[in-house]
Amino acid sequence: MKRIGWNVRLGLFVAGFAVAALSCNKLKLYDADKGEVIATVGGRELYASDVAGMIGAGLNRQDSLAALRSIVDTWVRKEIKTAAAEAAISGQGEGIEEMVAQYRSTLLSYRYEQEWLVGRLDTTVTTEQIFDYYDNNRDGFRLAGPIVKARIARIPAGLRQSRKLEEMFRSGDEGDRNDFLNICQKNQYKTEDFSAEWTDFSTVVRHIPFSQSNFDDFLRTRRFYEVEDDEYKYMMAIDLYRPTGDYSPIERETGNIRKIILNKRRQTLLGQLEDSLYNAARDDRSFEIKIKQ
Repeated sequence: MKRIGWNVRLGLFVAGFAVAALSCNKLKLYDADKGEVIATVGGRELYASDVAGMIGAGLNRQDSLAALRSIVDTWVRKEIKTAAAEAAISGQGEGIEEMVAQYRSTLLSYRYEQEWLVGRLDTTVTTEQIFDYYDNNRDGFRLAGPIVKARIARIPAGLRQSRKLEEMFRSGDEGDRNDFLNICQKNQYKTEDFSAEWTDFSTVVRHIPFSQSNFDDFLRTRRFYEVEDDEYKYMMAIDLYRPTGDYSPIERETGNIRKIILNKRRQTLLGQLEDSLYNAARDDRSFEIKIKQ
C-alpha cells in the first residue's frame, strides 16, 4: 500500500492469517497480547488485543474478516481526522490541553458525586410537598401564553350532515360527543383531542387554518370556531382556557416541581459534601492558601 499523506499503513493481513474457532465459539483473530500491530496512522498503532472482543461470536470466516475490516477502517478514519485536527490547531495546544484537563476534572467530579449521592438522596416527593412548593412560588408559574383544553375535527366540505355533526361536536353531552367520534372514526374524518390535558393554544391552532393573531382576545369571546376551504370544514371547540399571565394549573407543573425539589435536595447534599471535604483537607493541612496581605 502506498504511504500517502498520513503514513497510513493498514496491515492487510486479513487474507493471510489463520482464523481458528475457540471453544466458546468466538473467532480467535490473534493472540490477546499487545505484540501484534494491525494498523498504524502516523505514530499511532492499533493492536490485535484492541479489537479482540469486538468481533461477534458465531460468525464464519468471511463475515469475521468483513467485521474486522470495518473496525479497522473506522479506527483509521478517526485517527486521520484527529491527526488533521492536531495539525490544524497545533499552535493552540496549551489551550486544548487545558480544556481536556478541565473536562477530565468535571467528569471525575460528576462521577464521584453521582456515586456519593446513591443512598443519600431522598427521591420521594409527596403530593403535599408539591402543593406547598406551588403555593409558595406561584409567581414562577405565570403563563407566557394562553393554554386550553380543546377539540378539533375536520369533515368534508359541503357534507349533507354537516349541521347535525356540528351540533354533536358542540354539545356538552358526553353521549353526543361519543356519537360524533364514532361517526368520524367510521368515515375516517380527522379529529384531534386536546381535552385530556392543558396544551398551549399556539400548539392547538397549528392543526387548523387560523388567522387570528391575538390569542387572548379570541379566547375571551369564542368557544367555538369553524372555517372552510374547498375541501374541508374545520371545527374547533374550546372546553377550558387560561389566559396569558394567569397561573399554570398545578397538574401541568407537577413534573417540573418534582424535578425542582429533587434538584434542590441534590444541591444541598453536594454542598454538604464539598464542605466536609474542604474541612477534612483543612484539618489535615492538605492545602495552603498563600495570599499576601
